[in-house]
Amino acid sequence: MQTDYSLASPKSSTVMDRRAFLALGVAAGITACTSGRIGSETPWRPSAGAVTIDMHSHAGRLAMSRDPASGGNRPFLPVGAQMRAGGMNVVCLAVVMDTPVTRVSSDRKRFEAWRQPEPGELYRMSQQAFQRAKALVQHEGIAVITQGSALRSVDASAPRAIIASEGADFLEGRLDRVDEAFHQHQLRQLQLTHYRVNEVGDIQTEAPVHSGLTDFGADVIRRCNKLGIVIDVAHGTYELVKRAAAVTTKPLVLSHTALATRPGTRSRLITPDHARVIAATGGVIGIWPNAGTFRDLQDMANGFKRMADVVGVDHVGLGTDMLGFISPPVFQSYEQLPALGNALLKAGFSQAETDLMLGGNYRRVFEASVEG
Repeated sequence: MQTDYSLASPKSSTVMDRRAFLALGVAAGITACTSGRIGSETPWRPSAGAVTIDMHSHAGRLAMSRDPASGGNRPFLPVGAQMRAGGMNVVCLAVVMDTPVTRVSSDRKRFEAWRQPEPGELYRMSQQAFQRAKALVQHEGIAVITQGSALRSVDASAPRAIIASEGADFLEGRLDRVDEAFHQHQLRQLQLTHYRVNEVGDIQTEAPVHSGLTDFGADVIRRCNKLGIVIDVAHGTYELVKRAAAVTTKPLVLSHTALATRPGTRSRLITPDHARVIAATGGVIGIWPNAGTFRDLQDMANGFKRMADVVGVDHVGLGTDMLGFISPPVFQSYEQLPALGNALLKAGFSQAETDLMLGGNYRRVFEASVEG
């Protein structure tokens, strides 16, 4: 899918300055990093006091298995050591609730809902999923972040996690379950939709049913704002995002996607206008490493650049969707974080801008949304 490099930005003068700088960089002989390997380069590291954050991850094989024989549980994969090796300080660990009613499509290109859940089924699934998240962080010795102030200090030897949910399907129309997840399961980031049209709203990969966000979805956003839960609108339609932006009093995030001028049917990519709605709330859009969108890490870094040209550097982040892809992505391990940092520098970003996109911007949103 071709991407338009001439997209206009709300801050056109800033964009032109950046493009002039990038052109000079190319003329000076900046070379592309095609493999994601560091080679003889000095590995990128964040500046002192900066924090690196993955806005969306299933690291450690957090997701429940679709195989009934396993009871939903599979052995965990290492994640803490990988984070320390690559310098990833914090990951938003996303539990998934719609696994029993979704599957890989026949063309193996996407996930889709294939049946309606039984009453209470996805809520019961959520209890298992949250417990699995608890078991994973205990197994890996990862501390869970529940307060906004927790991101103000960095200890590279002590990886941390924010508990997130990919989809609000477990609510099943009950607002009190937002409070329950906040208090009992330490939920601090809620993605409203996933791979089924639920009680909250419509999704990008299926035909719309609700014309965007439902009234119940608006109430969910208000409750999250009050409690201190980051709202993630990934997978939601443009109409859902527009109403979410009108309802929220806190910044929104769209944790994992990329930019396209004309996304195809069922595409998870977003248009410039879609991105600008997120940025207008003060929020952040996470660039994901989908191999169907990017060829390699340098191409992914160029995806950061195209998004920054549209919404500004302050509104771009990293959402790896670690272990959430059908086909292998271009970023498969946190040990690749220094290589991604180098690729962003080669794409023309400064060290300070790279620090922002690889964690600082999400930190701002988290602190604005979560008390303490």
